[in-house]
Amino acid sequence: MNAIISIIIYVVASIAFIIIGPIVLLATFINPSNSSKYIIPFCKFMIMIFGCQLKVYGNFPKNETFVIMANHVSFLDVFAIPSAFETSKKFSAISAAKNFKIPIFSIFLKKMRVVSIDRSNREQSIRGIQEAEKILTDDYHIVILPEGTRTLTGSLGNFKKGGFHLAANTKAKILPIITKGLFTIKPRNRWKIKPGLIEIYIDKPITTSNKTIDELKNETEKIFRKYC
Repeated sequence: MNAIISIIIYVVASIAFIIIGPIVLLATFINPSNSSKYIIPFCKFMIMIFGCQLKVYGNFPKNETFVIMANHVSFLDVFAIPSAFETSKKFSAISAAKNFKIPIFSIFLKKMRVVSIDRSNREQSIRGIQEAEKILTDDYHIVILPEGTRTLTGSLGNFKKGGFHLAANTKAKILPIITKGLFTIKPRNRWKIKPGLIEIYIDKPITTSNKTIDELKNETEKIFRKYC
């Protein structure tokens, strides 16, 4: 029975994405300065289509630009995490190069100035971080998933240092955002979806001034492990 429900969800979600996605994309082309006002409600809508509910704990700070760090659990992260953002500021992200091969979705990524990272290519990864620094200084939030890949066990993985270099180089604060429930709903190693509650925790921003990369990494990991 769960298999049938999952198939129905995938079909409905695909149709919704194919029909509504281009409308949202067109709106961002027409009015790029207000792109978050279209993209964030679209993310919330897609979470609803997948049969899930959202509950956000904590408040997203206003009038400041952050390097947003979140745990990487499911492909639904791409919709769940932005659902906790404020619509008043644009956001971009660092994403795996393979995601730029997905039809329609890749156009969204490029329009949002998402930075492609190939983790197997160190030089390209460094250039990607440098590109993200420029975008951050253009008053965008930058979202990064420091584990680099989705967890296979539900436990928090080791953090890569690229995002911490990004925060330190730009003096931007790190905003930890942690999701819970997505591993039960749709882990990487199971195709079936079990609709349920997604809890999102927004912790306090982490200042980066006068801290080493290792200090920032350890402080951020400590916060994540309170929830994961």
